[in-house]
Amino acid sequence: LKESIFLLSLLVHQVTCALCDMVCTSVSSLKAHIRFRHHDERPFHCHVCDSGFKNAYDLHKHVETHNDSDAYSCDVEGCGFTSRTLQTLRQHYKRA
Repeated sequence: LKESIFLLSLLVHQVTCALCDMVCTSVSSLKAHIRFRHHDERPFHCHVCDSGFKNAYDLHKHVETHNDSDAYSCDVEGCGFTSRTLQTLRQHYKRA
């Protein structure tokens, strides 16, 4: 019964994007969808190369790429893999 009520509430509170027919469960999520998928506004700028990003998290990931040293290294004995970004190190661990 609780699951049915939850599913019904989702159906009642649906908002559809006029640009691509994506269905969101709230007006705020629809606004976020439109901002990230349909607008090219990039208010977050890199202080090193002036590249623009749609959110602070993507800017932070980008700024890591300007790190001159390999700040992240694999802790598996004998591996020696190093990376400028934590994301690349995590991808390395998944492959290893």
